[in-house]
Amino acid sequence: MKQFLLLIMGLFHSASCLASGVLIQAPGSSPDEFMKYLKSHPAAIPHSQFQSEKLRSNPRQEEDLYRIGDNMEVPAKVLAEKFKTIEDGGPLSETSTNFIFDLTSRLLERPDLQNNAQLKTLNCKVRGLLGIPMEKCRKVQVDFPAIGRQWSFASVVMIESAAFTLSAINHLDISSEAVYQFALISDTHKTVMFKGTYAQFMQQHFSAETLVNGSCRGFSSNIDDFQILNSGSVYFDNDCIKSASSPKNSSRFGDWIENNKSWVYPVGILLIGSAGAYALKDKTLVITKP
Repeated sequence: MKQFLLLIMGLFHSASCLASGVLIQAPGSSPDEFMKYLKSHPAAIPHSQFQSEKLRSNPRQEEDLYRIGDNMEVPAKVLAEKFKTIEDGGPLSETSTNFIFDLTSRLLERPDLQNNAQLKTLNCKVRGLLGIPMEKCRKVQVDFPAIGRQWSFASVVMIESAAFTLSAINHLDISSEAVYQFALISDTHKTVMFKGTYAQFMQQHFSAETLVNGSCRGFSSNIDDFQILNSGSVYFDNDCIKSASSPKNSSRFGDWIENNKSWVYPVGILLIGSAGAYALKDKTLVITKP
């Protein structure tokens, strides 16, 4: 009887568990219902938002830029190597983007650097991301609708640390010569990263991998982020929110419970009540005053 009670209690716990932390949208689930669920559960954030926020900060990168600012009299070759190392170290954070614009603008005033092609390109690169006029830069307009059509799995595209929702109307001019870090982010698929010019990016043919496969009855996971596995959830529908770390394989008993939950749970309540009454049978209750 005790084991049966524990089983029923476990079923109620699973049924009543609401998502908190990162929420992944299972393939085949309704995007509209997924968004409605997020609005009614502010403790949950969509996978796309989680990934976007991760790319927006890079403390180590920012520290390296501060060091450049402390000593701007070094030879051009040394500066070139330092900036290249920073760009190769990951997407430019919001703070880094602003700092690079300030540094390159000041460095281009140095007589020996006024015609430095690398600094000019880097300055143009961040100008576009900051919305600063690009009169002296070779630029290209980002075609967001084309990105959405070409990679329909993505809901957000990030260019360095700047995030753009593909379902919204956006306008952005960027350098046609600079190398950017692009990221295609989704609530259903793993993030796709690419580094190159805008023209090179648009020539790619990416195939994204779904974060989970299967249904509420049983699913397999392709999640490789420990934080998501530890605190994330998978949305199948409003009645089925599973922990991202839930057992992956379905079972006949689990399938039977899922298919008959409309009457299993009410019966479970009666059984728990009956079991409680049976456990107290022939027992003497003693109530003492405090």
